[in-house]
Amino acid sequence: MLRAGAVVALTTCASFGGCFMRDPTPRHPQLGPAGGYAPLDFDASIACGSWDWATTDLEAKKHVTFPEPAEQGCFARVGYASGPERVVAVSPPAEGCAYPRETTDARLLARAAVYEAVASGVTPRGAPVPLELACELPESVRRAAAAANARTLRSLATALAEAEERPAYPYALVGTFGFGAGSHGASKLVGWRPGDACRSIDAGERALLEQNVQRAERAAAAYHAGAAPLVSVSGGAVHSPLVEAFMLAHLVSCDGGVPVDRILVDPCADHTHTNVRNTGALVVGVDGRFAYLVTDDGIQSDYLQEWTAFELIGGSIDQRARRDWGHLVGSWRQASRGMDAGFWFTPYRFWADPEQGLGSFHCVGDKPIDGPS
Repeated sequence: MLRAGAVVALTTCASFGGCFMRDPTPRHPQLGPAGGYAPLDFDASIACGSWDWATTDLEAKKHVTFPEPAEQGCFARVGYASGPERVVAVSPPAEGCAYPRETTDARLLARAAVYEAVASGVTPRGAPVPLELACELPESVRRAAAAANARTLRSLATALAEAEERPAYPYALVGTFGFGAGSHGASKLVGWRPGDACRSIDAGERALLEQNVQRAERAAAAYHAGAAPLVSVSGGAVHSPLVEAFMLAHLVSCDGGVPVDRILVDPCADHTHTNVRNTGALVVGVDGRFAYLVTDDGIQSDYLQEWTAFELIGGSIDQRARRDWGHLVGSWRQASRGMDAGFWFTPYRFWADPEQGLGSFHCVGDKPIDGPS
């Protein structure tokens, strides 16, 4: 969430009009890092802790990228109807871009085993666990999230193995992020866990949960349209006892009709840049390279659009990520048509380089649990 001062600055900027600018799509494929290619001086050995020292190229210090004109970008548009909000078309994956890949089935089973160890409590303190479970959490929340993710990955691996025809999706997952407020402590969904029976949600509850309802609806719509075989939901109990990821999982499954064993949860994220980073870790964990991120039409959409006003106040996703962790969290670009809140995303910053080299470079991975449980 943005602090009040940041909102005031944005409002002031808006009144002058010049602060809200985006880089236009280039007319021709780019050869520099803004097109997904690593600069020649990029030092991958230090980038994940000291990105600003890893290259002298200013373009490589931002997420800005243009996958549309590059085949390697695996850019897939998602079209929305005017009027009633619904997905009407998802571009098929380009050649070589489809998910799942040949390596995916084995990767899903191996990753499920990691989650199962966390869920059973046998992972010793200090041992690495999935990034989206590595923050300070109540142990019951960590185990519930790990069990949910393990169930989802085993279910998908089984479905792929039993499928008569191999499915082909443009994205590995559809991701959405929670919006938290102190008032959410009064929600009926406090204490709900993925896999529990659905709870009755009335109009008052929907009003209480605000834009989370729209975000969940959009994630479910993209899933049903075939954008990806999985949905990921991200957000911790930052502003109230309500775990945003669990709340979104309820909305996506109980309202949106997404099977509970097709949902991955991240209960650790505490800000949009953490949402993006942890979703990137989920993409890597399921052997994917690209995700479709979707949100509402409010300030988070503007935040992901990276209007220059956020950079002017030092609060862009790139600036926060480099300040908090010393590295960027990936690349993204608007992919939705008919609404402005859907994004192509990859945690692989230099996605257009050969995968055998920097095309497989990212800064997300397992880490030890932080602090006491």
